[in-house]
Amino acid sequence: MPGVMFLQSIGLPRDALVQAMGMLFAASTASLGLALHQHDLMPLSLGILSATALLPALIGMQIGLGLRQRLSQDLFRQLFLIALGGLGGYILIV
Repeated sequence: MPGVMFLQSIGLPRDALVQAMGMLFAASTASLGLALHQHDLMPLSLGILSATALLPALIGMQIGLGLRQRLSQDLFRQLFLIALGGLGGYILIV
């Protein structure tokens, strides 16, 4: 979450913002998975099962790409900030 807020605050255009967020999420998820496996906290079978969940994620990214291209820069930023606020509220509540 802090990385997303940083990337948004430096004023990247929407495509660069989404690409930077993807790289941030990929690097942090991969390093977390490797660390958990190295300390025997996540079996390899669970890692393989998690990797199969990438297919729906890739489909969602393609849908998001289509939506992002149809939205103006300002509307995209507004929706992005609303989503960040909702996510932050969810984290506070749970």
